[in-house]
Amino acid sequence: NLDFDALERNAKYDGGFSVSTPAVQWLWQIVKSDLTLDEKKMFLKFFTGSDRSPIGGLGSLKCIIQRDGPDSSKLPTSHTCFNTLLLPEYCSKHKMLDRIKLAVMNAEGFGLE
Repeated sequence: NLDFDALERNAKYDGGFSVSTPAVQWLWQIVKSDLTLDEKKMFLKFFTGSDRSPIGGLGSLKCIIQRDGPDSSKLPTSHTCFNTLLLPEYCSKHKMLDRIKLAVMNAEGFGLE
């Protein structure tokens, strides 16, 4: 069970983002409501390096959502070793959903399975 509510409660924000920033609110809406289970697993792997919840649950992860500049067509990126998501401040939820799906569907990682 992937409890993204727990991950959201434990998340920290950086680079000008806060819990009340529209882009941050869109991110959590997308992850919790707009992605299929398989897409959620792919997002988690893109973000943390693993598509599975750790033993203590997603709430035990220390994760950071960091602003990666203003709106652009740039894809989100991540530092999986630090559970850090670098997210441009997209101008709409629809654009963010499109960019997130494109990024997670095409992520290669290190190819270690």
